[in-house]
Amino acid sequence: MTAQTTHPVFPSGRYGRQRTPRRVPRPVLAAGVVALLVIMTFVGFRLYRAYGEQDYSADVTRFTTGENAVDVQFVVRLPDGGQAECIVRARGEDGAEVGRATVAVTAGAEPSQTVVEYHLATNGRPVTGEVERCYPHDAETSS
Repeated sequence: MTAQTTHPVFPSGRYGRQRTPRRVPRPVLAAGVVALLVIMTFVGFRLYRAYGEQDYSADVTRFTTGENAVDVQFVVRLPDGGQAECIVRARGEDGAEVGRATVAVTAGAEPSQTVVEYHLATNGRPVTGEVERCYPHDAETSS
């Protein structure tokens, strides 16, 4: 009967010495796993802060342009009792920004559907009015 081996046998001295695979020490492996978890948690937290919080989003329902102004009506979703600041802007025919303002918004009777109308003066003829973004109102910076 012949003994079977699980790895090939090479002629001696022909292919260099055969190395046995080395195992990673457990403390190094554990440190690597912990570091990976910390990095993934940090990235997840940053992504959630940037894209996950939907309480302060806005949708433009209509806008009306004039010669040097645009009237923008938009709906903001706020938490109960929440306040937000929304950046409203107007763009010209070439896509350049011709007006910009920060609008303070306080939750209305139905915070998830707070309607805001804003008249934005521009320094050129606007073709569109839009809400760039809304974010929580920081009470510490306003006086």
